[in-house]
Amino acid sequence: MNAQELAEISCRVRRVGDRIQPLLDPHPGLAARNAHAHLWLGIKVRFGESWRTRATHAGVCAFVDWIEANPNADYEAFPGPIELAEPEQGLFGALDDT
Repeated sequence: MNAQELAEISCRVRRVGDRIQPLLDPHPGLAARNAHAHLWLGIKVRFGESWRTRATHAGVCAFVDWIEANPNADYEAFPGPIELAEPEQGLFGALDDT
């Protein structure tokens, strides 16, 4: 994703986080829920640690929109596609051990 797409996702997470904060159910072990952290964790769980370089903008936005509609749902229940780009190859590409 490019910088503009990442900035748009960040704005969307802030907006949705503010909206769902009062809707979050209590969670064992947490004194208070943080909706923004809930969204960012969900993105990392569903799209992986390298989501910034591998996930599609549309896929991440669809996930954030789904969390907005289902703030207390388990991340794994997201029915949308988890579209990932192929990992970038290094200077020499993938090495073959044969």
